[in-house]
Amino acid sequence: MRTLVKNGTIVTAESEYKADILIVDEKITSIGTNLEGPFDRILDAEGKYVLPGGVDNHAHFEALNTDGITTNEPYATTWVALQGGTTTIVDFCTNEPGMNLVDSVNYRLNVRAKGKVAPDIAIHACCNDFTDETVGEIKKLVEMGVPTMKLFLAYKGTSLYMDDSKLLACLEEAGKQGMTMMVHAENPDVLDKCRNDAAATGHYEPKYHYMTRPPYGEAEAVSRAIRFADAMHCPMCIVHVSCIEAGEEIRKARAEGKAVIGETCPHYLVLDKHKMDHPDWHIAARWICSPALRDKEDQDYLWKALNEDWLSICGSDNSGIPQAQKNWGWDEEHQRCDFRMVPNGCPGAGDRMNALWTYGVAAGRMTRQKFVDVCCTTPAKLNGIYPARGPSRWALTRTWCCSTRTTRGRSRWRPIPPAWSTMCSRVWSRSAVRIPSCCAAAW
Repeated sequence: MRTLVKNGTIVTAESEYKADILIVDEKITSIGTNLEGPFDRILDAEGKYVLPGGVDNHAHFEALNTDGITTNEPYATTWVALQGGTTTIVDFCTNEPGMNLVDSVNYRLNVRAKGKVAPDIAIHACCNDFTDETVGEIKKLVEMGVPTMKLFLAYKGTSLYMDDSKLLACLEEAGKQGMTMMVHAENPDVLDKCRNDAAATGHYEPKYHYMTRPPYGEAEAVSRAIRFADAMHCPMCIVHVSCIEAGEEIRKARAEGKAVIGETCPHYLVLDKHKMDHPDWHIAARWICSPALRDKEDQDYLWKALNEDWLSICGSDNSGIPQAQKNWGWDEEHQRCDFRMVPNGCPGAGDRMNALWTYGVAAGRMTRQKFVDVCCTTPAKLNGIYPARGPSRWALTRTWCCSTRTTRGRSRWRPIPPAWSTMCSRVWSRSAVRIPSCCAAAW
């Protein structure tokens, strides 16, 4: 199947220009003008931007909830990412029960996810069962094509938590093997003290989630992780940066030449903590995620940080937790909500690129080139899939927009409001015009 996409304006992380694209089956083979036929299909992109399909650096499907036991929504919901312009998700693979990380990665790709994932998939290893075998697996993971691994510095008392000795051991070996270590950076003792103090004084409402996850706890863990990684000569990625204090630690480290990269997420760019002030706790609990949503000034800082390359990636941190699981926050014995019992996480894979385009590009806060850089190119490079993804796996778009029905998956709610300022009157979806899977959608 030979498909020609003609007359579009191609946007990359560096530039934009008019050109045509030839797709043979599902691979882009040529970019230029006057491309030689014959063609089975011709898609006219006149007046539209042709962007790389998105690479979502941070996705959790069929992933452990923050209790370290239950899982969130399954791979059958990954179609929301494709509808939102993301053609590759990078999913976190935790240890399967009784399995080491190498076996868990193979199981996830060949059993859990096989035949169920709508976009392409890449993997981050994610240790939640540290054993004497774990450090030795890092070399094997790199050899099998997994260049990244995540550790949780939060959630003390669950299987997800990694103390400093485990962190240092993994960083040391990862540095030797050329692996990039990723961390969820929040100080667990700060969190436990604040959460327990709130409960001791009778404060259980969802808003106490953000009140008990202070920015200084995030910043301390970010600083510690960067210093440990630097000492172990290990590249570091700090995920889901939410606040000024944490971002400043990364900015200063990068200015000093340290090998650290930072990621933020759409919900930290467009939402604030007062979502959790809603009087109906069922609704307020929907926005319980970690780190917590912050203040308006943090949003402004994060936009600036992306533009200045203090932060370099925008990942969704998709964790589609159904309302039924959010409702676990109800304490039946005491007939009240307890924010400590609510699973942490929000869906976002379908809204990531929508949000960045609407509240970034269309609002004048971000160039089209920077949009491609943080949503497509840099995450492709981090995950070892550049240039096969990022610059050459294209999505056809005039603007990024999807209806509530098409991007909320089975969570039945979405954290980011669907009132896109750049909504177009005509939408071409893959089902409507049968765009190859290397293209996400056309608006």
